[in-house]
Amino acid sequence: MGLNLFENHSTPQRPPTLRFWEIDPFFKCPAVGICLTFSEQKQVLKKAGISSKRKSSFEIHEILVGSSETENRVSRQVDRLLNRKFNGETASLKDMNEKVFMGHWASCFYAGNFAGAFWAAAIRSDLSGKSRGEIFGAVHMSMHGNVEESARFKQQLMFHREEATKMAVKSRDASRARKTLQKENVKLQKSIDVLRTRLAGSEKETARLARALSELKSVRATLDLEGENECLTADLEHLSEKMEQRDTLLADLEAQNRRLSGALAEQREAGASLQGEAERLIKEAFRINRCDETCPSYDLCQRRVLMVGGLTKMKSLYRQVIEGSNGIFEYHDGYMQKGAKDFESRLKRADMVLCPVTCNSHAACALVKSLGKKHKKPVRLLASSSLSAIAQAVSGKGGVYVSDN
Repeated sequence: MGLNLFENHSTPQRPPTLRFWEIDPFFKCPAVGICLTFSEQKQVLKKAGISSKRKSSFEIHEILVGSSETENRVSRQVDRLLNRKFNGETASLKDMNEKVFMGHWASCFYAGNFAGAFWAAAIRSDLSGKSRGEIFGAVHMSMHGNVEESARFKQQLMFHREEATKMAVKSRDASRARKTLQKENVKLQKSIDVLRTRLAGSEKETARLARALSELKSVRATLDLEGENECLTADLEHLSEKMEQRDTLLADLEAQNRRLSGALAEQREAGASLQGEAERLIKEAFRINRCDETCPSYDLCQRRVLMVGGLTKMKSLYRQVIEGSNGIFEYHDGYMQKGAKDFESRLKRADMVLCPVTCNSHAACALVKSLGKKHKKPVRLLASSSLSAIAQAVSGKGGVYVSDN
C-alpha cells in the first residue's frame, strides 16, 4: 500500500486545563490559603472592586473561597493571578505522566515548597481520584499539625518576648543610672577644677605671705603674720584633705561606671541571644507533618456526623474536616427556641454527634446527651470547638464519649 499523505500524525491532544471555579471543591480552600499570600488576596479583592478595609484575614479568605462556585469577577481575578504566578512552574507539569508527577509532588511537599505543584495538580483534569485524594490528604492533615505546632511555639515565643522585655527594662534602668553617674562625674570634675584653682590661689597667697614674713621678721607684727600663716596652712591642709576625698570619690564613681558598662554589654548580648532563639522558634513553627491512608481519621466511610453548636463562622471549615474524611456533614446551631423536634429528627439520622460544651448551654448539652441515649447514638462532648478538637473526635481520640446504654 502506498503512503497516505492525508493520514493524521499529530501528537495526542493535551487534556483541558481547569479554571479556578472548575477545580475540585476540596482543592479550592487550600488553593487560596497555600498558593496566595495575604497581600495577594487583598490585591484580588481590590482588582475585583471589593474593599478589604476592616476585614480580617479569615473574612477575606471566606470571600475568595465563596466566589469559587461560579465564574465571576473575584474567581476570574484569582484564576488569572494564580496562572500568572505559577505559569513557569506548571508549564512543564501539565503534560507530565501521572506517576512521574506524583513523585515530583512528593519531593516538593517534603521540601516544604509545594505551592506551584499543588496548583498544577488542582488544574489538571486528567489526575486520578486516588492521586487527588493523596495530595489533598497530605495538605489537609499538615494544616492540622501546623495548628498544634504553631500554638506551642507561640507560647514559647511569648515567654521569650516577656524575658526580652524584662531585659530591656533592666537595660534602660542601667542606661539611666549610667547617665546619672556621668552627670555626677561632670559635677565632681567641675568641683575638683574649682578646688584646684583655689589651691593654686592659696599657694600663691602663701608664697606672698612667706615673702612678707621674711621682710617683717624684725617687726613686732611678725608674730601676727606667723599666726595668720598657721591659719592659712591649716586651711591648705583642710583643702588638700577635701581634694583627696574628691579624688577617692571620683575613682569610686569611675569604677562603678566601668562595672555598669560591663553589665550593660552583658544584657545586650543576652537580648541578642533571646532574639536569635525567637527567630529559630518561628522558623521551626513551619515544619510540615504528613498523613496518609493509615491515619484512623482518613476515611469516615460516608458516616453522617451531626455538629451541634461551635463557631458559626467556622461552619464551612467544620464541613471540610468531615467531608475531607469522606463523611457527611450536618450542622445545628445549638439553639432550641424553635423546638427540639427538628433537632431530634436530625439526631436520629446521624451516625455520630459532636457537641462542644464551650459553645452550648447546659440545657442544650443535657438534651443532646438525653436524645443520644434515647436513640442509641454515639455522642462526643468536646472541651473545644477548634478544628483540631473536631478532627481528634472524629478519629476517636478526642472528647468525652457518652455511652448509648
